Order: sequence, then structure tokens, then C-alpha cells
Amino acid sequence: MHKFAYQTLALATALAATGALAEATRPLDALSACRLDDNRVVLRFTFEGGACQKPGEASLLPDNGGVGIVTVPTENVGEVCTMQIVPVEFSGVLDASVKVTTLDITVLKPDGNRQALGSTDVMIGPEECVEPAVKAE
Repeated sequence: MHKFAYQTLALATALAATGALAEATRPLDALSACRLDDNRVVLRFTFEGGACQKPGEASLLPDNGGVGIVTVPTENVGEVCTMQIVPVEFSGVLDASVKVTTLDITVLKPDGNRQALGSTDVMIGPEECVEPAVKAE
């Protein structure tokens, strides 16, 4: 093997070991969370995704010092998808106690890798907080 090839391989190995080649993520856009009542929070955001990408149901890990960890999986729907990047909307209601004051959100790609990240405080006040309409499938 050529000397240059060894150097390139060594550099790639070092970068991978340090996490420099970690998966790229995008920020969430139009991110908001508001409290409907003492046990429910409405979460809304958009993220850059594929034209056939659909968000699934969000899950919330138990409160950790006021921070709720939210994971939103996605799946590809449709048989033929373009590589076009489009804004994908998410809105849902989370079961979250009043102890949860901040949400850290991770959107997962269909393969399970991280795609988009965001964090927001939960706004108080049901007068501005509206439960999302149920979408017909």
C-alpha cells in the first residue's frame, strides 16, 4: 500500500474515533410547546426531511430535573420517493406532568439515526394552547 494511503486511512480512523465524523443533524424550526393542563403538553415543530418522510408518535422519557426527553421516529411512506428535501410538520400531545418545564427533542431518521434536534421551554397558558386536530389517514 502506498504511504499516502496509510496516512489517509490513519486520519479517517482517528476522526471516526473522536466523533468528528458523527452524523449531521439539523435544528428544528418553528418549535413550540405549551401546556394544555397539568398532565398534557402540545408540541409543534417542522424539520427538513424527505418528501416521503412521515413523523411517528412522540415518546417522552420520565422527567429528569424538569427536562423531558422527547424522541420522534419517522418512516418513509410511498414506494417511490425523490431525494427532495421538504419541511415536514409535526404536532402532537405528550403526557407530561407539571414538573416538565423544558423539552429536548430528537427526530430520528427511518434508519434510527438522529436527523434533527431542538430544545424549548414549555409555555404556560391554555388560552394560547390549542390541541392539534386529528388528521384523517
